[in-house]
Amino acid sequence: MLKLKLIFAISILLFLMTSCNEKNTDEDIQENVTKQLKDNKKYTGVNFTVKDKVVTLTGMCEGDNCAADIEIKVNNINGVEKVINNTTSNNSTDFTLRTSVQSIIIKYPGVQADVADGNVVLRGNIDGVILPNLMSNLAALHPKKIDNQLLIK
Repeated sequence: MLKLKLIFAISILLFLMTSCNEKNTDEDIQENVTKQLKDNKKYTGVNFTVKDKVVTLTGMCEGDNCAADIEIKVNNINGVEKVINNTTSNNSTDFTLRTSVQSIIIKYPGVQADVADGNVVLRGNIDGVILPNLMSNLAALHPKKIDNQLLIK
């Protein structure tokens, strides 16, 4: 009787293990990848395919580390066995931000700005009275961070 119970328990365990693996079909992985990526604007230019639990990423994402970030994100999805990452990073976001920042700081003599990875670093001199106006204008561009290293006159 003990052997029969043991065989029955092992059969149930094998059935459950097989059932769990079947939940990770390519279609399920496709759905989970779509859910992970659809709400992030950085990944709108990324396409992907799933075949035999391998996800192939192609296209362009926004930001410097976005290609590595998306690979990590997809690799952590349940059932994904491998990620082939053929995405490229589009850094035009920094170019656009840099252009916008320059159009603002030109109105503030003595102020210089550098833009990298969505961050703005301010250097130079500024009159303390007009500093809040500059900071407000730059904040409206929605950079990741504004590092104010300005000397106030």
